[in-house]
Amino acid sequence: MSGVANHYKFVLTARWIPEKSDAGQQFMSLRYWITGDLGVGFDYRPVIDQLKFNATYRLVSEDPKGWRPAVLLGTSFDDFTSKGVQAESRSYFATVSKAMPRLKFLNITPSPYVGAVWIDRLNETRPLAGINLTHEEASLMVQYSGTDTHLALSRKINEKLSLSAIYWGLKYPGAALRYRF
Repeated sequence: MSGVANHYKFVLTARWIPEKSDAGQQFMSLRYWITGDLGVGFDYRPVIDQLKFNATYRLVSEDPKGWRPAVLLGTSFDDFTSKGVQAESRSYFATVSKAMPRLKFLNITPSPYVGAVWIDRLNETRPLAGINLTHEEASLMVQYSGTDTHLALSRKINEKLSLSAIYWGLKYPGAALRYRF
């Protein structure tokens, strides 16, 4: 989770997926980490000029030497598709995640997660699942959002900046960046 358990107070993310709907084409988020466990901020969608509140709270910290996973709770305002209809809605999520032991022969650390998201406007709960495969300066994130699978290949440029190539829903290419300060 960007921002959790690092020394930077702000995390700026931006995403561009030109073939998505107006609400999803361009997305920016600025989050301030009040503590190492609580981040609050705003999501902005410039194409539709929409600004919404977001928050993430780490209820339980992961034990890096044991098997206790992290438990995260949060809220955001996002674009969702249900039965072919696009809807923007407030959502609430809970996830459980755990960095597994490094696979030395591949030099990869797998970090799976599972959870659920409640989509207010659709009155619907969806499962969430995924895995982040981290290899020194690069990582591959495979996500299931309850309806679609998404891929993000990220490259850490330096301690503050990372860039990503996105394949949203396995059909829409895009790009993203994350800057921490």
